[in-house]
Amino acid sequence: MITLPLAEARRLAVAAQGFGPKPAKASIAHVRKLASRIHAFQIDSVNVLARAHYVPAFARLGPYPVAALDELAYQRRELFEYWAHAACLLPLSLYPLLRFRMDRHRDWMERYLRSTRGAFMAKCLAEVAERGAIAAGDLSEGGRSKGSWWGWSAGKAAMERLFDAGFLAIAGRRGFERLYDLTERVVPAEIRRIPAPTREEAVKELLCLSAGAQGVGTGADLASYFYIDGYLDRSASVPRWARRRLGKGTTAGKRQKPVAKRALLELVEEGRLVEVRVEGWKDPAYMLAGTRPPKKAEARGLVTPFDSLVWDRARLKRLFGMQYTIEIYTPAHKRVYGYYVFPFLLGASIVARCDLKADRGRGTLMVQSAHVEHGQDAKRVAPELAGELGEMKGWLGLEKIEVAKRGNLSAALRRAV
Repeated sequence: MITLPLAEARRLAVAAQGFGPKPAKASIAHVRKLASRIHAFQIDSVNVLARAHYVPAFARLGPYPVAALDELAYQRRELFEYWAHAACLLPLSLYPLLRFRMDRHRDWMERYLRSTRGAFMAKCLAEVAERGAIAAGDLSEGGRSKGSWWGWSAGKAAMERLFDAGFLAIAGRRGFERLYDLTERVVPAEIRRIPAPTREEAVKELLCLSAGAQGVGTGADLASYFYIDGYLDRSASVPRWARRRLGKGTTAGKRQKPVAKRALLELVEEGRLVEVRVEGWKDPAYMLAGTRPPKKAEARGLVTPFDSLVWDRARLKRLFGMQYTIEIYTPAHKRVYGYYVFPFLLGASIVARCDLKADRGRGTLMVQSAHVEHGQDAKRVAPELAGELGEMKGWLGLEKIEVAKRGNLSAALRRAV
């Protein structure tokens, strides 16, 4: 069995994630190529700096036309929204591979929509069919949101459940609000006509895509990239929101068994994945057959907490030695590093982290804290971080950078800025 030094595993992971020399002028073609390489841009509502799905391309390509991602998704229909690691923008090539998630409740949903209990949801679907792309709030009888900020109206819940099951797709966004339309009006016919693989076949393909996007990873690493065997994949034939009406002992509410471990073994037997040992890792790891770690890593990028490089916090600790927790939901007085903290990747190492905010009213990129990682040289890190912040400032259309006096890198960073 091959043993991979940790330094090689890091270089491999960084390169697989699309980090390296940046183009002189990034274009929509570069964004398209990046999407085909990392497969997913996670969508999140936090807008302290910029929406999460726009930042990964900047981290890898430098200043790029931010409208390119929306154009690929909502105009050219080369990307689509669905559940992968979380809510993500994904290349259309993945649509057939994720059909098993959409279809898991399809038969039940079709019966439900014809039933008396499903009349409201059927009415929502019919209204979308008649009116075209609309938000949940545009429904004529959608109702009001309930409870907390996360509370959904009855219309929003219906639209989301129809989206989960593939009856609806996301046609666009109004601000951050989803616009739903019939799937056949969003996903090109040639993609919808591709036969959907079985769950087992799809999982094998997704594991290979995950291995390519991560470079090397344990079985858990590879599964987590597309959330394989998570609650979506193992869901019963009746959706969770309707299961409370089932009688005890019915098989319709029984969860499906996990399949990723068996799929990994088959992929190794087939020669598509190879099992390796990574220095310092307890569990065996896997990479695509024929993979060779690069000799060097020329990366420099600020990665959002929702970047695919840092999705899996256990992998991040194992690979880069970084203990990282997103502190958005932590009370302010208990935060260690800040509200919206970006790891800073340099070469094949994460060398610093900083809490960033765009104050658009003042035209200022605010560095609310800056910390150098243990064992890293602040004098080396500060100029590189200042250069990346300068590019980010221009990309966001801001005029200046303001570094607060918080963190063991802040003084050196202020001088460098």
